[in-house]
Amino acid sequence: MVKSPDKEELILKTAMDVFIEKGRYGAKMQEIADRAGINKALLHYYFRSKEKLYARIFENIFRKNLSDLMAAFRDDLPFDDFLRSFIFGYIDLINKNPKVPLFLLKELSEGGKTVKTILNNLQESNKLDLSPIVRKIEKAIQDGDIIKLDPRQLIATVIGAALLYFIGEPIFKALYIDEANFDREAFIEERKKAVYQTILYGILPRGEQR
Repeated sequence: MVKSPDKEELILKTAMDVFIEKGRYGAKMQEIADRAGINKALLHYYFRSKEKLYARIFENIFRKNLSDLMAAFRDDLPFDDFLRSFIFGYIDLINKNPKVPLFLLKELSEGGKTVKTILNNLQESNKLDLSPIVRKIEKAIQDGDIIKLDPRQLIATVIGAALLYFIGEPIFKALYIDEANFDREAFIEERKKAVYQTILYGILPRGEQR
């Protein structure tokens, strides 16, 4: 039997939903098979165990997200345009995959062992390489375009600011959003601009804020 990419994608999406709801240890292969509309034997043909299925979801997430981000990376852009492109692209990526942050949080709440293993494997195989982004930040520092800082801290700040709304969306809506008149896509567009402007203001040399 030849494995179908469409069937595999269906299984991965369905399994993510179950893992988010039930957790890594509470999820059952039978429930995943039932929700995907396949029998358990076929599920095991695609993924021999729950652990392999669980790990595969994370491998796909990191590989796809990284490839999408790096595909948009342009070293020739001025730093402020590069920062805008990176932030806008990252938030768009999360917005298209809104369940990913919840899935990641669930894993981290259970120790994060699988994520650590996958990230280590990707780094060792040179499939996870943030060095072009680090070099871009270091050059901006050397050129005086931004203040001196640790590139890792800037990357962490961008990732955290981009993720925050999607992780806490129900809370934000309860606190200050009138859902009856809420245009979510317009809000996400405003969010991209706000994150970009706030971070850029914080890293520009004093007297050069814009």
